[in-house]
Amino acid sequence: MIKVQKLFSFNQGRNIWRIILTDLDQIVIEERDINKKEVYFSCIDRISGKSFWKNKTFLDEKFWIGIEGTIGNYLILHQFQKPDMPNHKKIIAVDLNSGEILWVNDDLTFYNLDEHYVYGFIPRFEQNEFFKLSIESGEILDNLGNDEEARPFLDSIKEKDYSRYSFTQNLNSNLNDESITKFVNQFITDSYYVSFCEYINRSSYLIFNVYDKIEPKSLINRLIIVDKLEGKPILIETLNRATPAPVPDSFFLFDDDLYFIKDKVELIGYRLNSEEAL
Repeated sequence: MIKVQKLFSFNQGRNIWRIILTDLDQIVIEERDINKKEVYFSCIDRISGKSFWKNKTFLDEKFWIGIEGTIGNYLILHQFQKPDMPNHKKIIAVDLNSGEILWVNDDLTFYNLDEHYVYGFIPRFEQNEFFKLSIESGEILDNLGNDEEARPFLDSIKEKDYSRYSFTQNLNSNLNDESITKFVNQFITDSYYVSFCEYINRSSYLIFNVYDKIEPKSLINRLIIVDKLEGKPILIETLNRATPAPVPDSFFLFDDDLYFIKDKVELIGYRLNSEEAL
């Protein structure tokens, strides 16, 4: 039998814009208030929800700043060249444990990173010029040349390992799979809307979401976890109480830990275990 343990709930009443898991078993959370044009960053333990730091802002920038990536003990941020424009500028390195800025490069734009280095570039008229920086100090260690010269090296950078993640698949395209539909159909009625619904299928449990039509232009997005051996739901959560349209990528797994955002403002974690819940 599948055991379900709620790990934590993180809710500060602001829209959660983005979350990213770190190598240190943390979650960095980016929250945005669109009306006030404010952004805040927090870092919590991904299992306990304990806060490492909370409601941080950086470089006195209230809104036009975002996450590039994270590796090891480092969080990399960027600013924007112009408000409401997507082009990034600056490389800002932050210590994940303290939330303090380690270094800033004002001239380069982030390209990629690995365990020891950050790679950035200066946009030129015809081609970009690439550089390798120490991730620890921000010191420029090498000029990698233009796009053509730098490409072989940049292509060799090790990609992030997502092997411990399980991301959703489209449910509607797999409704002919009896191993899935025999569990899903017990929750589907005429009022339910299954197009764009998603699922994650594991050997002992199935996670999926469905949309219930409450009004012509309003849907409830519900998350359901079914114990496949018992054939019964072990958890039903409301992801969104009123949404005008389906929202993709509503949930994901890291190992057997489930994460999702509820009503846009609450990050929730559950542990699913076929043995005793920890």
